[in-house]
Amino acid sequence: MKLYIALTIASLKMYFRNKQALFWALFFPLLVMVIFGLMNFEGFNSPDVGVHDAANNDASRALIEILRGESGEEVLSVSVGTPEEILHDLEFGGSRAAIMIPENFGVQGEFAELKVTYDERYPQERMVISTVLGQVTDALFKELAGVPDEYRVENTIGISESLIEGQGQGFKGWLIPGIAAMAIMQTGLFTVVFTLVRFKSQGVLRRLKATPIGASHFLAGQLTTKAIVVVLQTYVLVIVGAVVLGVGIGGGRAGAWFDLTVMALLGGALFIAMGLAISGWAKNEETAAPVANIISMPMMFLSGIFFPLSIMPDWLTRWSQYLPLTFLADGMRAITVEGAALTTLGSELLGLGAWIVVAFAVATKMFRWE
Repeated sequence: MKLYIALTIASLKMYFRNKQALFWALFFPLLVMVIFGLMNFEGFNSPDVGVHDAANNDASRALIEILRGESGEEVLSVSVGTPEEILHDLEFGGSRAAIMIPENFGVQGEFAELKVTYDERYPQERMVISTVLGQVTDALFKELAGVPDEYRVENTIGISESLIEGQGQGFKGWLIPGIAAMAIMQTGLFTVVFTLVRFKSQGVLRRLKATPIGASHFLAGQLTTKAIVVVLQTYVLVIVGAVVLGVGIGGGRAGAWFDLTVMALLGGALFIAMGLAISGWAKNEETAAPVANIISMPMMFLSGIFFPLSIMPDWLTRWSQYLPLTFLADGMRAITVEGAALTTLGSELLGLGAWIVVAFAVATKMFRWE
């Protein structure tokens, strides 16, 4: 019995000293459980609506607040922007309706007409938005005019509706660039980490320093190889998505492939730098693997790769939108799905640039040849 207990204790110690086993047996299931538990799969997802408020007065602001819902119960998911912004979101599937509030909205004695444009591909959301908007405008008019609820009077708020056929490509078009971005992260992070940690622990880099090649030449060759692989795998994933799933790439714009290449290289540079930082800090593969997984796994689920950020709680999306993989996935989606030019992706490029500077600064500080 004593031998049995001693062997059991020794086995437990060996298990809990295995960092990779602990990660896959405990941390990864815990991470998946918490993240999927926070997502709102069962609840009603409010339709996304873009609003341009040309009136910008108390009445128009009251209308927007009522559309958003009271007492924390969201009726519509409302975002306010310019006419160009909200129509762009509608056209490429970012919203289900665009509402234009005229300048004379809420002006007593004047007839104000709300212009609402719907994506005709989503009739269910259209019915919900139309019903909500009709009820809200009627109630708001009576409140502004001081009319009792039991009275029926001619409303001075009108609604004109029109339809467009959006160019959004649905879930497939949204998923493909996200998967390509995730593949860039995996290649840039894990291949660099495991290759350099193994070579460092085996003394390969130390021996290279004594040869005419030099460790720096070896490292440059490795990084160039990873950059080429990143671009090639991006092309393969996007082309397969176009051929097999029928997803259009870049709206037929000739420069889309060049922009996609630049975005892939920026993403590769970022995650290669992260891999250098991890491999410089870690002494062996057992230490490096959990660290690389701890960095990559949350981004995989919180950067909108498999699921839209809209199904996550607001407090979570407030900071997950600034994750490096989020910037990369958003930029690649804009290029492939919307046909956006690289010069229009200011926030995505700025975010990637900031993360690249931070990652290379950490990598320079942490990396060791031995």
